[in-house]
Amino acid sequence: MFENSRKIYVVYPRGLRTGGPEALHQLVDMLRELGQDAYLVPHPATSATPRAEQFEIYNAPEAPAPVDAEGNVVVVPEVYVADLHAYKHATPVCWWLSIDYSPTFVAGRTALRSTAGPWSSLKETLVPRLSAVKNRVDPRSLKRSRIVHAVQSSYAWAFLFSHLNVVPSLLSDYTPSAEFLSKDENGSRNHRLVTFNPVKGGDIIREVMKVCDPSIEWRPIQGMTRTEVTETLGECGIYLDLGFHPGKDRMPREAALSGALTVVGRRGSGAFYADVPIPWEHKITPGPAEVSSSADLLPRLMADLPREIAKQDSYRAAILSEKERFKREVSDIFVEQRFGKDAYDYLNE
Repeated sequence: MFENSRKIYVVYPRGLRTGGPEALHQLVDMLRELGQDAYLVPHPATSATPRAEQFEIYNAPEAPAPVDAEGNVVVVPEVYVADLHAYKHATPVCWWLSIDYSPTFVAGRTALRSTAGPWSSLKETLVPRLSAVKNRVDPRSLKRSRIVHAVQSSYAWAFLFSHLNVVPSLLSDYTPSAEFLSKDENGSRNHRLVTFNPVKGGDIIREVMKVCDPSIEWRPIQGMTRTEVTETLGECGIYLDLGFHPGKDRMPREAALSGALTVVGRRGSGAFYADVPIPWEHKITPGPAEVSSSADLLPRLMADLPREIAKQDSYRAAILSEKERFKREVSDIFVEQRFGKDAYDYLNE
């Protein structure tokens, strides 16, 4: 399917400083480490935007545009999957970094409509925005296409398998660890401090705050510099994420590396142990009792926080080994052409 003499072009949104664009940088960097002739290509809608300085750590040079020639490969994230139909000669690859925010599958819409309570305001903001996405692709066209599908999470793997009847290949990402590794040797962590990203389930977390133990401190990670985010995660006792987890989100992993206790809701990739391998009791089940169960859980975890944090030692170890596994995944797909592996294939190697 792939030729040895090819060039690999990875289309990305230039200037966007989030986990998805960083994963695209990581892919080009790893491909080049493996001896492949790989380049980032800014999507035309972002070509005038300056590159994000924080991603200069990656060896990811740019090319002006993909060359649609036999043997070449064009990789796009799921938000640009419609663009792949234009390539008649190069091998098209869609990397599903998320599901719920993709223009093809709006997986969160049904769930959000059926969930009452604090999610109601989120329904008003998220659903219309997703519904307005241009270039939505009929999933039936993806079944008939030449597109090779790669997925960042087991959640996406299962979703594509059930909706497209295709077997995608796992292609995750990795968490740069140096700036987040815990430096709490002096026991200065504030066990009563809970941090959260307001973009990730902030509405429901604010409902939890109203009924939670008043001695608990809350700090939203919002409007912070990268250094301030690192310091906050290194100081807090618990990082709480009750968002939808459209893929393997970065901040829960960064929090765990920082030595905090990561607590998530069982939504999206958060429901998959292969994506978020933390103990069952550190995940909150969505539903009518979600607010009250969250409010009850947090004080219980804080009562013996060091013990609870120690339960996530294997999670931190898995995060620290992500780059090594990512290298195997990239090699399997783009060098060895071994397609269709999932998380359990790599766990059992």
